[in-house]
Amino acid sequence: MLLTTSALHAEAPPPPSPVGTVPPSLHADTGGPTISPGLVAELQAKSRVRSIIQLKPGQSVEAVAADIEQSSEGSRVLEKAQSPHFFVAVLDDATLAKLKRDKRVHAVYKDELRWPSAGTGTTVIHSDKANQAGWTGRGTTVAVLDTGIDRDHPYFAGRIADEACFSSSDAVDGTVSLCPNSQPSQTGAGSADAETAQCLVGGLNACSHGTHVAGIASGKMVAGAPANGVAPESRILPIQVFSRVDNPMTCATGGTRAPCLLSYTSDQKLALEYVARMVRMYNIASVNMSLGGGGPYTSACDTDASAAAVKPEFDTLVSLGVAPVVAAGNNGFTNGLSAPACISTAVAVGATDSSDALASFTNRGSLLDLLAPGVAITSAVTGDAYGDKSGTSMAAPHVAGMFALMKQAFPDFTVEQSLQRLQGTGRSIQYDAGGTLTATPRIDAERATADARATV
Repeated sequence: MLLTTSALHAEAPPPPSPVGTVPPSLHADTGGPTISPGLVAELQAKSRVRSIIQLKPGQSVEAVAADIEQSSEGSRVLEKAQSPHFFVAVLDDATLAKLKRDKRVHAVYKDELRWPSAGTGTTVIHSDKANQAGWTGRGTTVAVLDTGIDRDHPYFAGRIADEACFSSSDAVDGTVSLCPNSQPSQTGAGSADAETAQCLVGGLNACSHGTHVAGIASGKMVAGAPANGVAPESRILPIQVFSRVDNPMTCATGGTRAPCLLSYTSDQKLALEYVARMVRMYNIASVNMSLGGGGPYTSACDTDASAAAVKPEFDTLVSLGVAPVVAAGNNGFTNGLSAPACISTAVAVGATDSSDALASFTNRGSLLDLLAPGVAITSAVTGDAYGDKSGTSMAAPHVAGMFALMKQAFPDFTVEQSLQRLQGTGRSIQYDAGGTLTATPRIDAERATADARATV
């Protein structure tokens, strides 16, 4: 969370770290790396675990990866060419023991698999009125890290800026890449296509989630559409970050049957690095991540090795003026969020219902930054169609689109300044969070863009 709404009638939480900075505990060179407890626990049950090795600034991926490849027959490097900051490897106990003493390594995370978090809400948040006043997101781009997009859907005509895919395959997990080229990554036109054979499950398209999310943020009214999205003149940068999972045991961890769709944390990190490289080219205002898991986290999880793997990428984006907007999760936690919404530099979004009260399923608490509609939201789905979905997944893109409006209306604002204005102009929703009366603002686009300085 960039800023935290204090609980009412309770001691206010300590002030957050400045936007775009990393707490001193993460900057300090304390020798060996932070190790994910989830990785250690899984190694007790399995002989090898897929892991992310995050390096300290200035260290060589090639050098550390070469040492791992030589350290044990039970370990192997899976991908070392895509990022200068981290790589993915399968580790055994012997290699992890050596990494614990390696001063070149910042942290070793388990490469978690995350689930997608599943009438329009634009009239509720008054973005229709902000659009009428000229605040449409024109000149900006919203990046959507999700399950790809229906590329030829009329709702997005002429506004897909570019596409990318980061989608891993792993025989142990039973995962298969959803990139159209069947490789771990792909960029350029067609890369985020959500209408591929791998997306079909039982004759139905399982990849419609990303299309629905993109439509809420940036859909533009055409015949048959329910209404405009929040920022109908913004461009969209869809990035596929999910993999198809055919292993029944892996899917069962989320209470569903195979095949299912899950996202590796390492693919999210690669996608966020890609967004950072594209910021200036496309004037990216926000990146939407309607995904996550774990928790409940009742305080910022920046130093939690099970939750903070994407914090370096969030920090970079915030420093570049891009808001990392993340769904709070649908677990119904009464005082806590899922990861990565719990990271301090995320803009964490919970869901409201048609009565402008908290949705029953939404995670909540003092870590929430903003609320937005998330129940029975109508938006685009694959097959050039429209449908309803509910979840904090639907609330988050309302806010991601709102940051596009803010970037157009207040082009000199930092992410923190835009968030402060959204919080200050929103409608305060009060609720009980673990026995403490708490308030979080539900966004109001008309009020937030009032008195804007930019020329429409």
